[in-house]
Amino acid sequence: MTLPELPAFVRGREEIDGFTLYRSGGPRDQREVGCVVLVTVDTDDETAARAWIDSVFVALASEPNPHPGGISAAFHIREDGRQVINYAEWVSAQDHVDALSDGNGVGSRTAGWRRVQNFPGARPAGVERYRPPLLQVQAEVE
Repeated sequence: MTLPELPAFVRGREEIDGFTLYRSGGPRDQREVGCVVLVTVDTDDETAARAWIDSVFVALASEPNPHPGGISAAFHIREDGRQVINYAEWVSAQDHVDALSDGNGVGSRTAGWRRVQNFPGARPAGVERYRPPLLQVQAEVE
């Protein structure tokens, strides 16, 4: 699967123009990042954005079957509070596709994930897969 380059406003896991890193997590182990997924969620305001992100972390903490291809997630809130971007690192794009294959998102069918998916004041806006920055540099050199 050929992945496009990250958009210019995304400078890396911890820096996205116009957004502030709110919360991040994941094992951040030594696995190589093969895919960056930008998950965009529109929110009513900053309070809803923070509460939605917090609900994701509650769901992740109680996840009975975490997908082995997920490496980390960094949640950023736009300056006006009306959008969230999750900069998610995956081992491969296929791992991310597989994690979504049951139609329930990346989590199991738990109460925590149902809360995330039906959170008042938060609406899914998009999911895009990209080459991670390190692979972009390697591709330019080759």
